Amino acid sequence: MSGGSGAAVDAAVVAALAGDVALTALVPDGVFLDVAPAAKPSKTRFVIVQYQTHEDEEGFQSPLYEVFRYRVTARVLASSGVDVNAAADRIQHVLYVDPLAGLAGYTHMATLRPERIKTTEVDAIDNDIRWQVAGGDYEISVSPH
Repeated sequence: MSGGSGAAVDAAVVAALAGDVALTALVPDGVFLDVAPAAKPSKTRFVIVQYQTHEDEEGFQSPLYEVFRYRVTARVLASSGVDVNAAADRIQHVLYVDPLAGLAGYTHMATLRPERIKTTEVDAIDNDIRWQVAGGDYEISVSPH
């Protein structure tokens, strides 16, 4: 078993979300790994994918399967009029219902959402700016091949 690179799982998660037409209609400013680009301050509706943890389940001197945990949240400027819950529901569908494709070196086994996220964040500089944030923590299990 040679396995793959964790970067392949990162890329597959971002690609699955960015490739979903229904999600990108709700959050058209993009899907980003870790942070939205600082050069694009006009972004008001986007998704952030944050890698959290990785665990190998060992067996026979190599990983039997690996579990990657990501925090995936839609972020919508409160004044935009877009319901962030609809974007969170779509994220759930893309990651939980549809199997991930394009996992170089891996086969997708299962995706779980152990935690739902729904909050409002106040801008650190301007207290009048509010961001709706919704999504969840997702555990993606893959088998190396």
